[in-house]
Amino acid sequence: MTARIQVLVVGAGPTGLTAAVELSRLGVSVRIVDRAPHPASESRALAVQARTLELLRVRGVGEQMLPLGNQVRAAALHAGGRDLAQVELSRMPSAFNGILMLAQSETERLLTEQLSRQGVKVERGVEVVSVRNDASSQSVSAVLRSAEGAEEHVEAQYLIAADGPHSTIRTALGVPFPGRILPHDYVLADLHIAGPVPEDEVSIFLARNGFVAVFPMGHGRFRMMATDPSGVLARGSTPTVGQMQELFDRTVGVPARLHGVNWSSQFRINSRAVPEMRSGRVLFGGDAAHVHSPAGGQGMNLGIQDMINLSWKLAMVLDGRARQELLDTYSSERLPVIRKVLRFTEIGTRVFNSTNPLVHALRIRMAPRALARDAVQNAAASMFGQLSAGYRGDALADGAGGLGALRAGDRVPDVDGRYDALDLGALTLFAGADAGAVVDVARAWDGVVRVRDGVDAQGWLLVRPDGYLAAAGGPSDGPVLETWLRRWFVRP
Repeated sequence: MTARIQVLVVGAGPTGLTAAVELSRLGVSVRIVDRAPHPASESRALAVQARTLELLRVRGVGEQMLPLGNQVRAAALHAGGRDLAQVELSRMPSAFNGILMLAQSETERLLTEQLSRQGVKVERGVEVVSVRNDASSQSVSAVLRSAEGAEEHVEAQYLIAADGPHSTIRTALGVPFPGRILPHDYVLADLHIAGPVPEDEVSIFLARNGFVAVFPMGHGRFRMMATDPSGVLARGSTPTVGQMQELFDRTVGVPARLHGVNWSSQFRINSRAVPEMRSGRVLFGGDAAHVHSPAGGQGMNLGIQDMINLSWKLAMVLDGRARQELLDTYSSERLPVIRKVLRFTEIGTRVFNSTNPLVHALRIRMAPRALARDAVQNAAASMFGQLSAGYRGDALADGAGGLGALRAGDRVPDVDGRYDALDLGALTLFAGADAGAVVDVARAWDGVVRVRDGVDAQGWLLVRPDGYLAAAGGPSDGPVLETWLRRWFVRP
């Protein structure tokens, strides 16, 4: 017997859980499976960025994260016992103007609880043993195997592959994963530090013989990441507290005692991305689609935002409100954002981790000069918070106009309760008093567009469920809105 479902999600990390939460909330029938018998207990990804918190807050999760994590407002650079400069994260143009340090296990727990409230349970210990994704088919076929060995055939209209960097789905479909392994060996540990290391900022220590970054998790606990260019550890071994102390002492120059390691690992950095995030009726997200350096704490946030970009589009296609072409914009919008993060993290990793004496001298000299400029500080803060990422220039923004400084594809700031007024399953029109003709157009698209009053400036804003500007214009731009809607959606 074959089970049928609209969407099968493979992988119950933050990416897959976000997809299941979003889709089930939008009325899509969804199953989520994961081969692991239990949720991960390690902290893993740590940073929750401002953009992620903006999007999760209105979805019932973000506010719960805040009291559980540790908020940091700066990233400070040090070298040779001197304070070089700070990236002032508090400049982020968001109510969440900093980075929330929260263990991935906690993020997953909160998402799982929200999913359960929506009536969906994660099926654990369930492995995908085969998948068929025929281009001409109206579904994806998968064979699932339970922990007890029972097999089940599933037909899904779409499958979301969120099964990590070693994705079974990606491998089975022969989807390439091009990229490179970056130089240097790295070590990572969650531990306690007794000493004068701030708990309200990320501390980055640069030296000729290595690099150490310390991320405060609260209550004296820290995530420490370090390079190991001289081979303190044997390759493949698990770092001990004594080895972490040696790496800390030779680079940091701050008297402190490390103790209480509860998780540690050694790794090399891969920097890779799929060429397309869609293969027929299979859609890739998170680490199954892209992996990169942990510099800047971007990875988990990218995966969560992948799914928030995808889910409203997929739900509208499934219920007939949107054209199939809308799904193509998932890949075309997300891949440029992902590739930009890959470039940024690769450059940052190479510069900050270099043991070249000339590079070390240049970074010590140039970092304070660059970060003394307001424009650099503002750009850095927005980039770290993923607030500057947008979709200008993509097909979905073509011909969709703008209002003031905002252009189609830009992030719409969450001000004046605007996100609270969003319809998370449709486009939301915010219309000024002078935009009556545009409102009339929107009302003819009821179900695709929800109308809200209250744009301060003259004109109107059409906002997507993921908080980006779909279209905008002035009072006479009703035909612009009509043309754009007809291109992507199906009139009721």
